Amino acid sequence: MHTYETLMVAVVDGIATITLNRPHVRNAISLRMVEELHELLDILEQDTTVKVLIFTGAGSTFISGGDLEEFLSVRGEEAYPRLRKVGDLLDRLDAFSKPTIAMINGTAIGGGCEFAASCHFRLASNAAKIGFVQIGMHITTGWGGGSRLLSKLSEGQALTLLLTGERLDAKRAKELGFVDDCFPPEELDAKVHAFAQSIATQPLEGIQAYLRLLGWKRAGIHETERVEMEIRQCTGMWGSEPHLSVVQQFLGKSK
Repeated sequence: MHTYETLMVAVVDGIATITLNRPHVRNAISLRMVEELHELLDILEQDTTVKVLIFTGAGSTFISGGDLEEFLSVRGEEAYPRLRKVGDLLDRLDAFSKPTIAMINGTAIGGGCEFAASCHFRLASNAAKIGFVQIGMHITTGWGGGSRLLSKLSEGQALTLLLTGERLDAKRAKELGFVDDCFPPEELDAKVHAFAQSIATQPLEGIQAYLRLLGWKRAGIHETERVEMEIRQCTGMWGSEPHLSVVQQFLGKSK
């Protein structure tokens, strides 16, 4: 695995744990970090030994947002290319072919929430503070996080988070549906990795097949067509050597 300037990466038992490593600026996302994440995703997407990705932050912060020094150096239309670069990264995460987990170990504010929203799962420390605070800064979500939130939650729940800009604790974020589960800080890492391991023990072909189902739904394909695509997908896997091996083992035990 490469050495990165803004990331730390560990791969163990099919789980890649990616730590966003800019603690001196509370893990603010820089353009360099975006480039390194793209590079890393290229590698992890092709690595058949990796089945699950976990994202977390160094120190006591998950992600504080975008690097203000970089993003506030431009205004108006000049800001678009930079916002779009991060938006492209989060688009890629949102559609990634392997499950992604945001392990929210601390503060996730503004862009930090947008990053978390692009992951398949969000598991948080009880000590985390979470907020789509952009409205109070006289802007909106700028990396696609608002649109993703409106797709993931009910309109009322999503708008509550977006329109109030309130900073929530993890328990309240779970009640609203943004966080899937929350744990005491000292248990977070073990709980998240145990969940990731329960996925990583499954065959990669099946994991990616189910994520394709999600992709078809998000693409707006009618359910009737998706059902047909699902059946055909299973047909392509039916009777494979791994499938027959498991079935024969099951039949042998049941006799």
